[in-house]
Amino acid sequence: MRRREILGALLLTPVGFVGYHVVCGSVSSPDVELTIATDGDLLAFKPATLTCSTGAHVRLTLFHTGKYIRQDHDWVLTVPGAAIAVAKAGLKAGESAGYVRPHDRRVLAATPLCGKGEHVSVEFIAPAPGNYPFICSYPGHDMFMHGVLTVTPG
Repeated sequence: MRRREILGALLLTPVGFVGYHVVCGSVSSPDVELTIATDGDLLAFKPATLTCSTGAHVRLTLFHTGKYIRQDHDWVLTVPGAAIAVAKAGLKAGESAGYVRPHDRRVLAATPLCGKGEHVSVEFIAPAPGNYPFICSYPGHDMFMHGVLTVTPG
């Protein structure tokens, strides 16, 4: 992806903490509701691909469907080419930061960590058209728990 497209994606995100917020009560209804889950106790997202239109107000809900293994998961959307670096930076930030470095401009949206049987949500404005990687930032999970959000022209 060229610098101009990345800059455009960053400009389309809302102003604030890296362009996203955790849902605590929304003023307006989202245009798009996306749902993603863990694949039980396996380290995978189901589905691994999601789609929305650029500029859409998106609410994504993550369900942790695990039953036996006690490991938290989250959903972190990054700019193209940054997923591995975001995971490494989150590891350095540590658990108290939820494994997402605060104010990391490479992060477009992120849920908080959630435990088995729980669900969490995040709302964000879809960036410019393109393919945006998402990962679980819990240490080591990004190697297995990853996917792509395809943003189409509006």
